[in-house]
Amino acid sequence: MTRPVGRPRRSVALALVVAVVSTVAFSALATGAGAADNSSLQMRRVDTTDPSRSSIQFIYTGAREDLSGAQLTVDGDVVSASPPRQLPDTTKTAVAMVFDTSSYMDSSGALVAAKDAAKKWVRGRSAEARDNQLVGIVTASNKGVVQQTLTLDEERILNAIDRVAPPTDAKSVGQTALWSAIRQAAGLLTQRSDFQPNIVVMTSNSDNISGGEEAAARGAVAGAQASVFVAGLTGKGLATGPLESLVRDNGGLLLTTGDGAQFGQLVDSISTTVNDQQFETVYSSPVGAGTAGKPSPVADLAYTVGGQTAKAAVVVGSVVQGQQNLNPVVTGSAGGIGILQGPLGLALVVLFVLLAVGGIAYGIMLLFSREDRLSAVLQPYSDSYTREEEEEEEASQGLARTAIVQRAVEITEQVAESRGMLVRSESALERANLPLRAGEALFFYAALVVIVTILGFAVTGGIIGGLVAGLFAALIPVALVNLLASRRKKQFMAQLPDTLQLLSGTLRAGYSLMQGVEAVSQEVTEPMGLELRRVVTESRLGRPLEDALDGTAERMDSPDFAWAVMAIRIQREVGGNLSELLLTVAETMTARERLRRDVASLTAEGRMSAIILGILPIGIGLAMYVINPEYISQLFKTTLGNILLGVALVAMGIGFFWMKKIIDIEI
Repeated sequence: MTRPVGRPRRSVALALVVAVVSTVAFSALATGAGAADNSSLQMRRVDTTDPSRSSIQFIYTGAREDLSGAQLTVDGDVVSASPPRQLPDTTKTAVAMVFDTSSYMDSSGALVAAKDAAKKWVRGRSAEARDNQLVGIVTASNKGVVQQTLTLDEERILNAIDRVAPPTDAKSVGQTALWSAIRQAAGLLTQRSDFQPNIVVMTSNSDNISGGEEAAARGAVAGAQASVFVAGLTGKGLATGPLESLVRDNGGLLLTTGDGAQFGQLVDSISTTVNDQQFETVYSSPVGAGTAGKPSPVADLAYTVGGQTAKAAVVVGSVVQGQQNLNPVVTGSAGGIGILQGPLGLALVVLFVLLAVGGIAYGIMLLFSREDRLSAVLQPYSDSYTREEEEEEEASQGLARTAIVQRAVEITEQVAESRGMLVRSESALERANLPLRAGEALFFYAALVVIVTILGFAVTGGIIGGLVAGLFAALIPVALVNLLASRRKKQFMAQLPDTLQLLSGTLRAGYSLMQGVEAVSQEVTEPMGLELRRVVTESRLGRPLEDALDGTAERMDSPDFAWAVMAIRIQREVGGNLSELLLTVAETMTARERLRRDVASLTAEGRMSAIILGILPIGIGLAMYVINPEYISQLFKTTLGNILLGVALVAMGIGFFWMKKIIDIEI
């Protein structure tokens, strides 16, 4: 086997292209992933009822000295604003604390730490804060329970915190109705709309019982215009994605730790933010001060502190509170694609980093490796060229170039051969005309399935999501290979009658069968031309022409071509006019193709119905997910939903293949 001249240059170019593309993709993803980080600057409330003395309330968790350089722009113009001052303890605030009382929260020590930190919060307030800060207590076990409504009575608050404990009912152990508890906490805040609303969530588990409560909870939080502060204990049952989304939509902070003993420090940080890191600045916002002097009732605000910028659009003369109403956009980072933020973005960042590093290393290795190309071309024809060298040459030309990957490919080949999969894989790759070794294809196929399954687990946080992702990863490559093979076979079958007519013409012109096949191979297009040229090459290397033609028929899985080869074999044994015989076979195939197309026309309606009925449920499901993701997500989050989804998929598959069997008529 010879190595094509110029292959190293193409390999270097390919490796460098992969490295560059991966680096660019990594940069884009890294930028997008940064947009998901909690910003240290968040607007909470803008009051423009008196335009000459408007005010902005905001959270800033950075250094206090940054506040001296704060800058406010209104409609693109820098306006004068008073130096930011910390909100006084007399500011009316309301805090609804949500405690997860699950078994892991208790056994890890996080529940005790959270209760101690909450008591420290309540007891450590100033006298003015005690008179102006309402506190309510809600627990989340098998359902959300309000232990204490919002009150200023410190003794009642502390007693309610003491009552927070894991459930004694065995059925409720491990259950966390987190969204139900958050919804009830938001309901408490809605009742006291004259107080600044805050929800503090302390949890180690994701919601595993509330069902359809998530959408209602999100709506309640948005209605209460509350900021959400989450202290999360990672390591077992907590998927931070939904909570991160809740914080991003409504403002607040998401803090996590993997150590239950350190959990109280998270609550202390939240207490500091709510009580000591909220500020207010006053500015003049006269009506009509739009961009370039144009009157505008809507003021576009941009407030910058310490390199962070928060934006909002408010109607002059109104009070706007809550992140969803202010619609701030933190521009400390360059933004990004929303779907790529979170676990999926992180996984893709890691993947592209590995691709970039591998591509750069591989390209550098090829650039500095020397090769005697003439010797490489002549080596297979030398007397000293052994079978082992040939195998090494084949291995070096494949996708697996490192020793570890080559060993993995060898193991894959052995396993596949023992199970009879290697021959089938080679046949499928040959039919699809894919220049891959069967062992390498199977190895990378298995690696793809495993990687996608792991990514599915990481992104969805559930077994079902990972298995579905792995199933798609297992089916799509096989479907693509079969599609390519089927398309190539159809092209081959469509060319067959004309090819036989051309071959018959060459025989009438005085060519031998071998000469005729060679002449036709130069005239017809792919894939017929490629297959006939392979037949000619095999014949020149000593394989009988009929066997080479039979190999093509088997490789292309073409019964028609096999019949034509059988006719040629019989004619060469018993004699006769081969030219007339080939014309007869070509006319028969043309008539069968005409009949096949007539049948296809008559069954077109049935095929279209099968396609539409097969795609319709999936399309409707995707549309419903886009319109109302919380509604359709119950199919993936609940056991009953998973069962119904599985039954639906099985029923769809049975119906689709049943209809396909009805309209699939053998000709």
